[in-house]
Amino acid sequence: MFYRIWNLIVKEFIQLARDRVLAPLVLFGPLLELLMVAWSTSQGIDHLPTAVLDLDQSSASRSFIAAMANSETFSPYAVDSLDRITADVDNGTALAAWVIPAGFQASLVNQGMSPGEVQLIVDGADVMAAQTAAEVGSGLAAAFGYQMAVQASPEALALKPPVSLSLRVWFNEEMKESNYMIPSELGFIAAAIAAMVASMGIARERELGTLEQLLVTPIRSLELVIGKSVLAVALGYTEFLLMLGMVVWFFDVPMRGSLPLLMIIAFFYMLVELGWGLMISAVARTQMQALLIAFAVIMVMIIFSGYAFPVETMPPFMRLIANLFPLKHWLIVFRSILLKGAGISVFWRELAAIGFLGVLIYIGTISLLRRVQVA
Repeated sequence: MFYRIWNLIVKEFIQLARDRVLAPLVLFGPLLELLMVAWSTSQGIDHLPTAVLDLDQSSASRSFIAAMANSETFSPYAVDSLDRITADVDNGTALAAWVIPAGFQASLVNQGMSPGEVQLIVDGADVMAAQTAAEVGSGLAAAFGYQMAVQASPEALALKPPVSLSLRVWFNEEMKESNYMIPSELGFIAAAIAAMVASMGIARERELGTLEQLLVTPIRSLELVIGKSVLAVALGYTEFLLMLGMVVWFFDVPMRGSLPLLMIIAFFYMLVELGWGLMISAVARTQMQALLIAFAVIMVMIIFSGYAFPVETMPPFMRLIANLFPLKHWLIVFRSILLKGAGISVFWRELAAIGFLGVLIYIGTISLLRRVQVA
C-alpha cells in the first residue's frame, strides 16, 4: 500500500516539475495576488474626490472646508454650480459633494435663526465609499457646529450632553480595516489554491487517458485520493506559510495567538479543502472543466464565508447554507487566533464543523471514484 502511494506521489511531483508554466504560477502566483489585493485594500477609504459648492463665501464656510480636508476622508475641490456637481457625480469624477448654502455663517452666529444646514451628496453606486462618507460627514458637521456654537456663546461649554459615551475597542485598537480584510484574503486564497491544484489531479489523468491505466492497477480508491492529495497539501501549506509571513511582517497584522496551534489547524483545514478539489476532479472530464467548476465553487464559498457579506445579516436559510462551507468556519478560527489570541476552547465548535464537513467531502469523493472504477 505505502509503496503504491509513494510511487504515485513521486509521479505527481515529477509532472509538476516538468510543467514550466504551472509550477511557477502555483508557487509565486498566490504570493503576488495576496500582495496586490492586500496592498490595495489595506489603506482604508480616504481622500475621496469631493466637489464643494460654497454659496456663502464666508470665514465659517472656509473653516468648514478646511475641517473637511483635515478629516482625510474627503479631498475637496471647488465647483461653481449644482449642474457641475451633477455632472461630476454622474461621471465618477466626484464620489461625494457638499453644498454650503448662503447665510451659513449668519445662521451659526445668530441663535435666533434656524440651525446652519449643509447638504452632503454621496454616490451610492459605490456602497463602501458612500457609507464611509456619510458616517464621517455626519460627525464632521456635528463637531463643527458644536465648535462654532461654543465660539459664539461660551456659555455653551456648560451644557452637558444627555449621554456620555466611553468607547473602548478590543483586539483592533486602531480600527484598521486591514486587520480584518487581509486575514480573510489570505484564508480564501489559500483555500482556492488548494482546491484548484487538487481539482486538476484526477482530471488530468482522465484527459491524458492514463486514468484507466491507474484504475486497472492494484491501486485502490483511497490510495489514489491520498497520492493525489500529497502534492496539493504540500503546495497549499507552503503557500499558506509564505503568505502568513507576508501578512504578519509586511502588513503588520498582529499575531497574538499560538503559532504552532495555527500551523496544526491550518494543515488540518488544507486537507479538508483538498477534498473539494478532488471531488471536482473526479467528475470533470478535462482540466479546463475542473478549473471552471472549482472557480464557480470558490466564488460561492467566498460569498457564504462572511468575507463579502456578514453571515449574520443573511436570511435564516442562507445562514444554514453558509455552514456547509468549511471556509466560513476557518475564517472564524483564523481571525480568533491571529487577532484575539484565542485557544481551542473558544472555537472548538468551528473545528468540529470543519472536521465533520471534511469527512462528508472525502466520503463523497471516494464514492465517486469507486463509481468510475465500476463504470
